[in-house]
Amino acid sequence: MSTSAVTSTTATSSASPPSGQGLLSVLLTDPPNIPPGVTKVYVSYSDLEVHVSDAGNQSGWTQVQSSGQIELLGTVNASQTLSSVKVTSGVYNALRFNITSAEVTYNSKNYTAFVNNAELNVPIVHGIAVNASTPSAAIISISPTVMNIGSSSTPEFIIRSEATAFPVPSGQVTTGMGQPGHKTVIAGLQWWKDIVQNYTANLQVQSATLSSAGLNVTIGNTGTKPTLITLVSVTPLADAIGVHPMGYVPSSIVGGAIFGVDANGTLFPLRVVIPLAASTQSTVSAQIFRDVGMNLTAGSSTTLSYKGSISFGFLSILKSQGSVVAHQQYLVTVVGTQAVASFVVVAT
Repeated sequence: MSTSAVTSTTATSSASPPSGQGLLSVLLTDPPNIPPGVTKVYVSYSDLEVHVSDAGNQSGWTQVQSSGQIELLGTVNASQTLSSVKVTSGVYNALRFNITSAEVTYNSKNYTAFVNNAELNVPIVHGIAVNASTPSAAIISISPTVMNIGSSSTPEFIIRSEATAFPVPSGQVTTGMGQPGHKTVIAGLQWWKDIVQNYTANLQVQSATLSSAGLNVTIGNTGTKPTLITLVSVTPLADAIGVHPMGYVPSSIVGGAIFGVDANGTLFPLRVVIPLAASTQSTVSAQIFRDVGMNLTAGSSTTLSYKGSISFGFLSILKSQGSVVAHQQYLVTVVGTQAVASFVVVAT
Protein backbone atom coordinates (compact mmCIF):
# COMPACT_ATOMS: atom_id res chain seq x y z
CA MET A 1 0.00 0.00 0.00
CA SER A 2 1.39 3.36 -1.01
CA THR A 3 1.94 5.81 1.80
CA SER A 4 1.21 8.80 -0.41
CA ALA A 5 -2.26 10.29 -0.39
CA VAL A 6 -2.67 10.18 -4.17
CA THR A 7 -0.84 8.36 -6.91
CA SER A 8 -2.12 8.66 -10.44
CA THR A 9 -1.61 8.33 -14.15
CA THR A 10 -3.27 11.11 -16.12
CA ALA A 11 -3.47 12.50 -19.59
CA THR A 12 -1.08 15.31 -20.47
CA SER A 13 -2.46 18.69 -19.36
CA SER A 14 -1.59 22.24 -20.31
CA ALA A 15 -2.01 25.53 -18.48
CA SER A 16 -3.17 27.11 -21.78
CA PRO A 17 -5.48 24.66 -23.59
CA PRO A 18 -5.88 25.19 -27.34
CA SER A 19 -8.98 26.76 -28.83
CA GLY A 20 -11.95 24.42 -28.62
CA GLN A 21 -10.73 22.86 -25.41
CA GLY A 22 -10.90 23.80 -21.76
CA LEU A 23 -9.17 22.81 -18.55
CA LEU A 24 -11.30 20.56 -16.32
CA SER A 25 -10.23 19.60 -12.81
CA VAL A 26 -11.90 16.74 -10.93
CA LEU A 27 -11.91 16.98 -7.14
CA LEU A 28 -13.12 14.54 -4.47
CA THR A 29 -14.37 14.99 -0.92
CA ASP A 30 -15.54 12.35 1.52
CA PRO A 31 -17.97 12.47 4.46
CA PRO A 32 -17.41 8.91 5.79
CA ASN A 33 -19.32 6.50 8.00
CA ILE A 34 -16.78 4.26 9.68
CA PRO A 35 -16.52 2.02 12.75
CA PRO A 36 -14.19 2.95 15.63
CA GLY A 37 -10.58 1.92 15.18
CA VAL A 38 -10.54 2.77 11.46
CA THR A 39 -8.05 5.57 10.77
CA LYS A 40 -7.50 5.32 7.01
CA VAL A 41 -9.45 4.08 4.00
CA TYR A 42 -7.36 3.62 0.83
CA VAL A 43 -9.20 3.31 -2.48
CA SER A 44 -7.57 2.45 -5.81
CA TYR A 45 -9.56 3.34 -8.91
CA SER A 46 -9.32 3.26 -12.68
CA ASP A 47 -10.89 4.71 -15.83
CA LEU A 48 -12.04 8.08 -14.50
CA GLU A 49 -14.16 9.46 -17.34
CA VAL A 50 -16.39 12.46 -17.97
CA HIS A 51 -19.52 12.45 -20.18
CA VAL A 52 -20.64 15.26 -22.50
CA SER A 53 -24.35 16.13 -22.20
CA ASP A 54 -25.40 15.93 -25.84
CA ALA A 55 -24.15 12.35 -26.36
CA GLY A 56 -25.84 9.03 -25.63
CA ASN A 57 -25.12 6.94 -22.55
CA GLN A 58 -22.80 4.62 -24.48
CA SER A 59 -20.85 7.39 -26.19
CA GLY A 60 -19.50 10.79 -25.31
CA TRP A 61 -17.10 9.55 -22.63
CA THR A 62 -13.61 11.04 -22.32
CA GLN A 63 -10.99 9.54 -20.04
CA VAL A 64 -9.42 12.13 -17.76
CA GLN A 65 -7.34 9.71 -15.68
CA SER A 66 -6.42 6.08 -16.20
CA SER A 67 -5.74 5.10 -12.58
CA GLY A 68 -5.06 6.46 -9.13
CA GLN A 69 -5.23 5.92 -5.39
CA ILE A 70 -6.57 8.14 -2.61
CA GLU A 71 -6.81 7.95 1.16
CA LEU A 72 -10.41 8.98 1.82
CA LEU A 73 -10.22 10.12 5.44
CA GLY A 74 -7.68 12.70 4.35
CA THR A 75 -10.47 14.48 2.45
CA VAL A 76 -12.79 15.12 5.40
CA ASN A 77 -13.69 18.85 5.29
CA ALA A 78 -11.38 19.20 2.29
CA SER A 79 -11.23 18.30 -1.37
CA GLN A 80 -8.37 16.67 -3.21
CA THR A 81 -7.70 17.06 -6.92
CA LEU A 82 -7.73 13.72 -8.73
CA SER A 83 -7.09 15.00 -12.24
CA SER A 84 -6.74 18.21 -14.22
CA VAL A 85 -6.72 17.84 -18.01
CA LYS A 86 -7.88 19.54 -21.18
CA VAL A 87 -11.11 18.27 -22.73
CA THR A 88 -13.26 19.39 -25.63
CA SER A 89 -15.35 22.45 -24.81
CA GLY A 90 -18.95 21.62 -23.93
CA VAL A 91 -21.34 20.87 -21.09
CA TYR A 92 -20.59 17.71 -19.14
CA ASN A 93 -23.24 15.93 -17.05
CA ALA A 94 -21.64 12.83 -15.51
CA LEU A 95 -18.48 11.13 -14.32
CA ARG A 96 -17.72 7.46 -13.85
CA PHE A 97 -14.87 5.35 -12.48
CA ASN A 98 -14.14 1.86 -11.18
CA ILE A 99 -13.00 1.11 -7.65
CA THR A 100 -10.45 -1.64 -8.26
CA SER A 101 -9.46 -2.34 -4.65
CA ALA A 102 -9.63 -0.95 -1.12
CA GLU A 103 -7.74 -1.25 2.13
CA VAL A 104 -8.70 -0.21 5.64
CA THR A 105 -6.24 0.70 8.38
CA TYR A 106 -7.70 -0.64 11.61
CA ASN A 107 -5.85 -0.47 14.91
CA SER A 108 -2.64 0.34 12.99
CA LYS A 109 -2.92 -2.71 10.68
CA ASN A 110 -4.01 -2.81 7.02
CA TYR A 111 -6.84 -5.10 5.87
CA THR A 112 -8.18 -5.69 2.38
CA ALA A 113 -11.78 -4.52 2.16
CA PHE A 114 -14.47 -6.00 -0.07
CA VAL A 115 -16.07 -3.36 -2.34
CA ASN A 116 -19.71 -4.06 -3.12
CA ASN A 117 -20.38 -1.58 -5.94
CA ALA A 118 -17.08 -1.30 -7.78
CA GLU A 119 -18.36 0.85 -10.67
CA LEU A 120 -19.66 4.29 -9.75
CA ASN A 121 -21.72 6.36 -12.19
CA VAL A 122 -21.80 9.88 -10.80
CA PRO A 123 -24.24 12.52 -12.08
CA ILE A 124 -23.01 16.13 -12.13
CA VAL A 125 -25.88 18.18 -10.71
CA HIS A 126 -26.91 20.82 -13.29
CA GLY A 127 -23.87 19.90 -15.41
CA ILE A 128 -20.62 21.82 -15.82
CA ALA A 129 -19.60 24.06 -18.73
CA VAL A 130 -16.02 23.72 -19.95
CA ASN A 131 -14.53 26.30 -22.31
CA ALA A 132 -11.20 27.76 -23.39
CA SER A 133 -11.53 31.05 -21.50
CA THR A 134 -11.87 29.92 -17.86
CA PRO A 135 -10.80 26.80 -15.91
CA SER A 136 -13.57 24.55 -14.61
CA ALA A 137 -13.77 22.11 -11.71
CA ALA A 138 -16.22 19.42 -10.61
CA ILE A 139 -16.22 18.06 -7.06
CA ILE A 140 -17.28 14.47 -6.31
CA SER A 141 -18.91 13.94 -2.94
CA ILE A 142 -18.44 10.25 -2.16
CA SER A 143 -20.02 8.72 0.94
CA PRO A 144 -18.60 5.29 1.75
CA THR A 145 -20.09 3.23 4.55
CA VAL A 146 -17.45 0.93 6.03
CA MET A 147 -18.69 -2.04 8.07
CA ASN A 148 -16.72 -4.51 10.13
CA ILE A 149 -18.31 -7.91 9.57
CA GLY A 150 -15.69 -9.57 11.73
CA SER A 151 -14.65 -8.95 15.29
CA SER A 152 -12.17 -6.60 16.92
CA SER A 153 -9.53 -9.35 16.89
CA THR A 154 -10.30 -10.78 13.43
CA PRO A 155 -11.85 -7.91 11.45
CA GLU A 156 -13.29 -8.17 7.95
CA PHE A 157 -14.42 -5.03 6.16
CA ILE A 158 -16.92 -4.32 3.42
CA ILE A 159 -17.45 -0.94 1.77
CA ARG A 160 -20.43 0.49 -0.03
CA SER A 161 -20.10 3.86 -1.76
CA GLU A 162 -22.49 6.31 -3.39
CA ALA A 163 -21.45 9.56 -5.04
CA THR A 164 -22.76 12.77 -6.57
CA ALA A 165 -20.77 15.51 -8.31
CA PHE A 166 -21.26 19.27 -8.42
CA PRO A 167 -19.72 22.09 -10.43
CA VAL A 168 -17.44 24.43 -8.50
CA PRO A 169 -18.53 28.03 -9.24
CA SER A 170 -16.17 29.40 -11.89
CA GLY A 171 -15.11 32.31 -9.71
CA GLN A 172 -14.09 29.87 -6.95
CA VAL A 173 -11.83 27.65 -9.08
CA THR A 174 -8.33 28.30 -7.76
CA THR A 175 -4.92 27.64 -9.28
CA GLY A 176 -4.34 24.93 -6.67
CA MET A 177 -7.40 23.01 -7.82
CA GLY A 178 -5.63 22.51 -11.15
CA GLN A 179 -2.79 20.59 -9.51
CA PRO A 180 -3.38 16.82 -9.03
CA GLY A 181 -2.95 15.88 -5.39
CA HIS A 182 -3.64 19.40 -4.13
CA LYS A 183 -5.93 19.70 -1.11
CA THR A 184 -8.37 22.57 -0.70
CA VAL A 185 -10.06 23.21 2.63
CA ILE A 186 -13.75 23.57 1.75
CA ALA A 187 -15.30 23.60 5.22
CA GLY A 188 -16.69 27.10 5.73
CA LEU A 189 -16.66 28.08 2.05
CA GLN A 190 -20.06 29.51 1.09
CA TRP A 191 -20.35 27.65 -2.23
CA TRP A 192 -19.77 24.33 -0.44
CA LYS A 193 -22.22 25.27 2.34
CA ASP A 194 -24.82 25.91 -0.36
CA ILE A 195 -24.23 22.47 -1.89
CA VAL A 196 -24.48 20.72 1.48
CA GLN A 197 -27.64 22.64 2.34
CA ASN A 198 -29.38 22.07 -0.98
CA TYR A 199 -28.27 18.58 -2.05
CA THR A 200 -27.74 16.48 1.06
CA ALA A 201 -29.85 13.78 2.68
CA ASN A 202 -29.78 13.93 6.46
CA LEU A 203 -31.22 11.00 8.37
CA GLN A 204 -32.40 11.39 11.95
CA VAL A 205 -33.81 8.65 14.15
CA GLN A 206 -36.66 10.43 15.90
CA SER A 207 -37.70 7.56 18.16
CA ALA A 208 -37.38 3.80 18.53
CA THR A 209 -38.98 1.05 20.59
CA LEU A 210 -37.49 -2.40 21.02
CA SER A 211 -38.66 -5.55 22.76
CA SER A 212 -38.33 -9.28 22.33
CA ALA A 213 -41.53 -9.11 20.24
CA GLY A 214 -40.62 -6.41 17.74
CA LEU A 215 -38.92 -3.21 16.64
CA ASN A 216 -40.25 0.19 15.54
CA VAL A 217 -37.96 2.96 14.28
CA THR A 218 -39.28 6.38 13.26
CA ILE A 219 -36.87 8.20 10.97
CA GLY A 220 -36.92 11.55 9.23
CA ASN A 221 -35.02 12.99 6.30
CA THR A 222 -34.27 16.58 7.30
CA GLY A 223 -32.07 17.16 4.26
CA THR A 224 -32.96 18.22 0.72
CA LYS A 225 -32.13 15.00 -1.13
CA PRO A 226 -33.99 11.66 -1.06
CA THR A 227 -32.28 8.62 0.38
CA LEU A 228 -32.91 4.89 -0.03
CA ILE A 229 -33.13 3.17 3.37
CA THR A 230 -31.68 -0.32 3.01
CA LEU A 231 -30.50 -1.64 6.37
CA VAL A 232 -31.25 -1.46 10.10
CA SER A 233 -28.97 -2.97 12.72
CA VAL A 234 -29.56 -3.50 16.43
CA THR A 235 -26.44 -4.00 18.53
CA PRO A 236 -26.09 -4.30 22.31
CA LEU A 237 -24.63 -0.97 23.38
CA ALA A 238 -21.84 -2.71 25.26
CA ASP A 239 -20.65 -4.15 21.93
CA ALA A 240 -20.94 -0.79 20.12
CA ILE A 241 -19.01 1.40 22.55
CA GLY A 242 -16.66 3.77 20.80
CA VAL A 243 -18.85 4.64 17.81
CA HIS A 244 -16.68 6.89 15.66
CA PRO A 245 -17.50 10.63 15.96
CA MET A 246 -17.37 11.05 12.15
CA GLY A 247 -19.99 8.36 11.56
CA TYR A 248 -22.60 6.19 13.20
CA VAL A 249 -21.58 2.66 12.29
CA PRO A 250 -21.26 0.20 15.21
CA SER A 251 -17.87 -1.34 15.89
CA SER A 252 -19.05 -4.66 14.44
CA ILE A 253 -22.33 -6.09 13.15
CA VAL A 254 -21.35 -9.63 14.13
CA GLY A 255 -23.71 -10.95 16.75
CA GLY A 256 -26.24 -8.19 16.19
CA ALA A 257 -29.76 -8.32 14.80
CA ILE A 258 -29.71 -7.13 11.17
CA PHE A 259 -32.80 -6.20 9.13
CA GLY A 260 -33.37 -5.43 5.48
CA VAL A 261 -35.98 -2.85 4.47
CA ASP A 262 -38.86 -3.47 2.07
CA ALA A 263 -40.30 -0.70 -0.10
CA ASN A 264 -43.26 -0.31 2.27
CA GLY A 265 -41.06 0.11 5.35
CA THR A 266 -41.47 -3.42 6.66
CA LEU A 267 -38.29 -4.84 8.20
CA PHE A 268 -37.25 -8.43 7.59
CA PRO A 269 -34.49 -10.17 9.56
CA LEU A 270 -31.31 -11.18 7.77
CA ARG A 271 -30.00 -14.46 9.10
CA VAL A 272 -26.56 -15.47 7.92
CA VAL A 273 -24.85 -18.52 9.37
CA ILE A 274 -21.50 -18.90 7.65
CA PRO A 275 -20.51 -22.40 6.49
CA LEU A 276 -16.92 -23.16 7.40
CA ALA A 277 -15.80 -23.25 3.75
CA ALA A 278 -17.71 -20.13 2.63
CA SER A 279 -16.42 -16.63 1.98
CA THR A 280 -17.72 -14.38 4.71
CA GLN A 281 -17.42 -11.22 2.64
CA SER A 282 -19.24 -12.52 -0.43
CA THR A 283 -22.00 -14.09 1.68
CA VAL A 284 -22.61 -10.92 3.66
CA SER A 285 -22.47 -8.72 0.58
CA ALA A 286 -25.20 -10.76 -1.05
CA GLN A 287 -27.35 -10.38 2.07
CA ILE A 288 -27.04 -6.79 3.25
CA PHE A 289 -26.54 -5.09 -0.11
CA ARG A 290 -29.53 -6.62 -1.85
CA ASP A 291 -31.51 -4.47 -4.27
CA VAL A 292 -34.21 -3.57 -1.77
CA GLY A 293 -35.04 -0.50 0.24
CA MET A 294 -37.55 2.25 0.94
CA ASN A 295 -37.22 5.68 -0.61
CA LEU A 296 -37.46 8.49 1.94
CA THR A 297 -38.01 11.84 0.27
CA ALA A 298 -36.60 15.10 1.57
CA GLY A 299 -38.58 16.53 4.48
CA SER A 300 -40.57 13.35 5.10
CA SER A 301 -40.58 10.80 7.91
CA THR A 302 -41.73 7.21 8.29
CA THR A 303 -41.79 4.35 10.73
CA LEU A 304 -39.97 1.10 9.97
CA SER A 305 -41.54 -1.88 11.72
CA TYR A 306 -40.88 -5.50 12.50
CA LYS A 307 -43.19 -7.79 14.49
CA GLY A 308 -41.83 -11.08 15.76
CA SER A 309 -39.12 -12.47 17.94
CA ILE A 310 -35.71 -10.84 17.65
CA SER A 311 -32.63 -13.02 17.91
CA PHE A 312 -29.03 -11.87 17.89
CA GLY A 313 -26.27 -13.76 16.17
CA PHE A 314 -25.73 -12.30 12.68
CA LEU A 315 -22.75 -14.12 11.14
CA SER A 316 -22.55 -16.41 14.13
CA ILE A 317 -21.58 -20.04 13.79
CA LEU A 318 -24.38 -20.68 16.24
CA LYS A 319 -27.98 -20.11 15.16
CA SER A 320 -28.61 -17.56 17.90
CA GLN A 321 -26.74 -15.65 20.55
CA GLY A 322 -29.69 -14.64 22.69
CA SER A 323 -32.63 -12.29 22.43
CA VAL A 324 -33.57 -8.79 23.56
CA VAL A 325 -33.28 -8.25 27.30
CA ALA A 326 -35.64 -5.76 28.95
CA HIS A 327 -34.04 -2.61 30.46
CA GLN A 328 -30.78 -3.09 28.55
CA GLN A 329 -29.50 -0.45 26.10
CA TYR A 330 -29.11 -1.11 22.38
CA LEU A 331 -27.74 0.93 19.48
CA VAL A 332 -30.16 1.10 16.55
CA THR A 333 -28.44 2.14 13.29
CA VAL A 334 -30.26 3.03 10.07
CA VAL A 335 -28.27 2.98 6.82
CA GLY A 336 -29.42 4.86 3.72
CA THR A 337 -27.88 6.14 0.51
CA GLN A 338 -25.28 8.72 1.57
CA ALA A 339 -26.90 8.97 5.01
CA VAL A 340 -26.54 7.04 8.26
CA ALA A 341 -28.02 7.69 11.72
CA SER A 342 -28.16 5.94 15.08
CA PHE A 343 -30.18 6.03 18.27
CA VAL A 344 -29.76 4.47 21.70
CA VAL A 345 -32.91 2.72 22.96
CA VAL A 346 -33.74 0.99 26.21
CA ALA A 347 -35.56 -2.28 25.58
CA THR A 348 -38.95 -2.86 27.19
